[in-house]
Amino acid sequence: MGRRIRTFEPHKVYAVVIRTVDQQFLLKPDHNSKHPLLTSGCPVEAFNRFHEKIPDPSIIDVIGVAAARAKELAPINIHWVESNINHLHVGFSVTPEQLSNIAPFFRNFFSYIAVKLNKKWKRNGHAFGASYRATVCLDDVSVEQQMIYAITNPVKDFLVEKVSESPFFTTFHHLAQGGVKLRYFRIDWDGYHLAGSHRKKSHCPQDYVQWYDLEITSIPGQANWPDHKRQAWIRAQVRAVEERVQEMLRKKGRRAMGLAAQYAANPRARPAHQKATGGQPLCHCSDPEQRKAFERHWRGILSEYRKASIDYRMGMWDRAFPEGTYRPPLIKPYLDAYF
Repeated sequence: MGRRIRTFEPHKVYAVVIRTVDQQFLLKPDHNSKHPLLTSGCPVEAFNRFHEKIPDPSIIDVIGVAAARAKELAPINIHWVESNINHLHVGFSVTPEQLSNIAPFFRNFFSYIAVKLNKKWKRNGHAFGASYRATVCLDDVSVEQQMIYAITNPVKDFLVEKVSESPFFTTFHHLAQGGVKLRYFRIDWDGYHLAGSHRKKSHCPQDYVQWYDLEITSIPGQANWPDHKRQAWIRAQVRAVEERVQEMLRKKGRRAMGLAAQYAANPRARPAHQKATGGQPLCHCSDPEQRKAFERHWRGILSEYRKASIDYRMGMWDRAFPEGTYRPPLIKPYLDAYF
């Protein structure tokens, strides 16, 4: 069966999930406890000019830069970005003017992370096992559920007991506490080499450190809430999930994986019992009637898309597609048969 077509609508929140190839632990923590943006073996003084060590970005910094830079190149509204040891969660929405930015945003976001992960772990090939899944949330309740699910994912997977202890990339502190800046760095190596690289003694890589601020947009249902109310709500929801998971662990006589084991994990390792990838839901919704209405709407879009796809592949290059969908790829041997 072919992959489900992607269709996006403005002002709707989408919950995105993507896993690493073979569910490998490529997103394992590796940061310095004194400076989360640097790897554990890199001193904070590396930011000083002409220091013997060059700032080495951690996984946290890589994901932060990837999101902020992708948003800068192709603006969309980001509501949350959360990492686990082998997968990522992103929540986003767009305005009508930003519909065409979705594809380039995720292309830039995932490709930057993949390049940096391969360099960090000295590997080649794909970093992510398949294309990302984007599922629409039809109401405010489902948006809130998906956001809390993403934030508390490391707790539910028994990696940590509290989200505040998570060593992975998270927007929780920014969302729940306020005043916590999501700021990340990268070195402009192109500019450094164009300026003469190490042959020019008057400059160093630290001169080409660029900083990116990741802007998080409140979810639509809470856009008009005062900051203190929104933050208190998130803390309460996260605390409730943590208490349920801790009670579950006590009943089973188990403990969370813990930070030491996560730092010591082999990035090429994978879970002993991998989760089976289930079918992607058509949508997230708390109202059964609204879900049924969306299913009818979806079937109409799919029918129109199939007709447009057939016409397009037969040479009708100006054929209009349903708004928010993407044209199918054209296979060169197929074209050569006609031209």
